[in-house]
Amino acid sequence: MASVKIRPVILCGGGGTRLWPLSTQTRPKQFLALAGPRAMVSETALRVSDPEKYHRPLAIGGARHAPQLRAALPGADILLEPVGRNSAPPIAAAALSADRDDLLLILPSDHHIADLDAFQDAIQAGVAPAQNGRIVIFGIEPTRPATGYGYIEEAAAAPALSARAVARFVEKPDRVTAQSYLDAGGFYWNAGIFLFRARTILDALQTFAPDILAGVDRALHDGHLDPALFAAVPARSIDYAVMEHATNIDVVPVSMGWSDLGEFRALHALAAGEDSDAAVLLGPAAATASRRIFVQSTGPRVAVHGLEDIAIVATPDSVLVTRLCDAEDARTAAATVTDPAFGVAGRPVQTWIGDWLWSQVMPRWAELCVDANSGGFVESLDLSGAPQPARPRRGRVAPRQLFSFARARRLGWNPDGRADAVIEAGLAFLDSQGRSSRGGWAHEFDGAGNVTDDRRDFFDHTFVALAGAELAALGDPRGDALASEAFELMDALFLDADHGGWRDCETGDGSKLANPHMHLLEASLAHFDAGPGPGSAARIETICALFEQHMFDARTGAMGEVFTSDWRPGAQYRVEPGHCYEWAYLLAETARLTGRDTASWARRLTGFGETQGVSGGLSVDILGVTPPSFRLWPQLERLRALAVLAWPDADLAALLEDVRVRYLAPGPSHGWIDQLDAGGNPAAGTVPASVIYHLMTGLAPFAPPR
Repeated sequence: MASVKIRPVILCGGGGTRLWPLSTQTRPKQFLALAGPRAMVSETALRVSDPEKYHRPLAIGGARHAPQLRAALPGADILLEPVGRNSAPPIAAAALSADRDDLLLILPSDHHIADLDAFQDAIQAGVAPAQNGRIVIFGIEPTRPATGYGYIEEAAAAPALSARAVARFVEKPDRVTAQSYLDAGGFYWNAGIFLFRARTILDALQTFAPDILAGVDRALHDGHLDPALFAAVPARSIDYAVMEHATNIDVVPVSMGWSDLGEFRALHALAAGEDSDAAVLLGPAAATASRRIFVQSTGPRVAVHGLEDIAIVATPDSVLVTRLCDAEDARTAAATVTDPAFGVAGRPVQTWIGDWLWSQVMPRWAELCVDANSGGFVESLDLSGAPQPARPRRGRVAPRQLFSFARARRLGWNPDGRADAVIEAGLAFLDSQGRSSRGGWAHEFDGAGNVTDDRRDFFDHTFVALAGAELAALGDPRGDALASEAFELMDALFLDADHGGWRDCETGDGSKLANPHMHLLEASLAHFDAGPGPGSAARIETICALFEQHMFDARTGAMGEVFTSDWRPGAQYRVEPGHCYEWAYLLAETARLTGRDTASWARRLTGFGETQGVSGGLSVDILGVTPPSFRLWPQLERLRALAVLAWPDADLAALLEDVRVRYLAPGPSHGWIDQLDAGGNPAAGTVPASVIYHLMTGLAPFAPPR
């Protein structure tokens, strides 16, 4: 039995929220080197790399982390999850992908094991019962009354390193109950490591979670998971789905120096070793007269004096301070401060906007935005809330709607498949009548959806790329193909090899415009975040350099809109504060995703907007125009820039209420007031479809779907 080779399955999902700000959604815990020179997931794979004992591993993780997975696990097969569905669905996918008699070893990707010999001995002890149809779980012999782990109770004692039946699983207990488990004996921590035949777990899923098994079976094709079908699979842990119901479960107790390194107390213990009072200092940190502290900085210098039992973790944009004994619960504070609605959450205005956006606006726009007669997308609604299908249409509207409903889908809004329906219509349009006969996408259409301007426009193509990147983030391979085609076309059609940047040479006179460069940065960031490849990283760096060298005006702290082909200010130089805020937000995103230092640019742009671009509490459309006007979208861009930069003295709740009172509440059914004049009166005759994009980026984060 012991000579049977095992197929390791490494579960690579999870966000490691207890280790914020070291661990983030972009670079979660499993990709950090917390216990040695390699990423946690690489350490996990190394434990099961003996070819005499183990087959090639299968790693299952999020599509957005595909490049990190491939870099960390070059010798593994990789199955990408379009969306996270907890642990039962990926385990079902692994079992369905295997031969029915294969032995599967399920391993979390982000655990530390100090005693590798004990680990290997325990796995081999589980082979025989697993071969005989048992589900084998490996129980960690507890060393303290931990409240962050589930517990396993054995049915009866047995010799060391042997399997024994499980009496029950116990959810995370309070401290008194956990201590009683240690006192009683026969209880073990549930580390989430399992060994079983594929046939065994498939039979268990069929008995206790047939909806999960059937859903994954529908979604799995040729080593890929269909995004829409997989998203419909119930999100459930394997413990809830199977382990708490099955009766054929054995536990192999093991003491192997295990830790999930799930909070900073565990990191302190690992680094401190036997000296539990040590001051652990990582990065530019110093401490005096302090004991039992953990300080790690990847950014600012940190000095600590006279403290005890404290964790301080600093990154270039975030700081966490907590008592080590409370570090396990720090995720609540982290979730609060990283919420885009921080400072607004719980306010009545947030509830009102959420109901307005997700119960009124998005359902009706999902019905109205697609012109069933032409297959295209309407440009606007009239002030009664009716679509205006006869109006000419711009090429950018369809990809903006595609992006908007893909973003809504990613935020969790898709009742009765409404977001999916718009997404499919958008893809169909861009792949058919939206095309230019010259390649790429046409610039303008009439009310019947016929092309009236076959030229290719730089701005239009940036939104095709953005829509594709957003679909790629959903795990839809059509999105990556769409974004990649758009990026390649923009380079082929608009790239200026002499002066740098991209120019409008078909629909324009060859000038350089800041706005499409900004949306190209946005699309590149989204593509980079979705993880398809390195090309977007280089493009992000190029655009940031162009911004710093040419578009940003260091004298004023603002940025212009129009430039000549060689980047001199254009004859019609103008400044739009809304774009200053939008650039500020995207530069902050650049820092978050790539680590490039853009903080000073983002702060200066926002500072300019706040001091020069606001009149009567609203962001003006164009600086210096008299009388001023005030569209809705600059207000939304201002909101998200102030939120992401945690702008001092910014009252986000008051600003959001101002938007509600002035623009949203007085608007037509499932619409809004798009523009106000200098006196605060409505100054727009339509409700433009293009603003749905700004609702998704600037408003939805403050009131996500419930």
